[in-house]
Amino acid sequence: MEKAALLEQEIKAKEEKQRQLEEKMEAERQSNEERMRQMKKKMDEEMRLLKEETERAMDHKLREQADLMQKAFKEKADRMRETEEFKKRSTEAETNRAKEFALSVENFNRRHEETMALMMQNHREQLMAIQRRYEEY
Repeated sequence: MEKAALLEQEIKAKEEKQRQLEEKMEAERQSNEERMRQMKKKMDEEMRLLKEETERAMDHKLREQADLMQKAFKEKADRMRETEEFKKRSTEAETNRAKEFALSVENFNRRHEETMALMMQNHREQLMAIQRRYEEY
């Protein structure tokens, strides 16, 4: 009977050891699951932060790009306006030169006519003077 009691005691000790081992394994499994949950939570948070940082960087780049495009469009519009102003000034200058030339031609023609009339008048007077001298002789 002692052998049976020892065997029973040994079986109970092994069962206890098995139970403790199972409890330890269960505790480790739960601990591992908790660590995995915490790691997943940490990774999710890091991913969220990385996504926010990436979005901020992209927004900043897009704003920079939009600013550069707006600046380029403004510069192009300024150049086009300057070109139009130059064309307008050139056209006005050309028109003014044409008016001045026409006025010069008109003045020249008027002076020519006046000079010709004066010359004709002088010529008539000289002819009349010659004719009077001839008639006096």
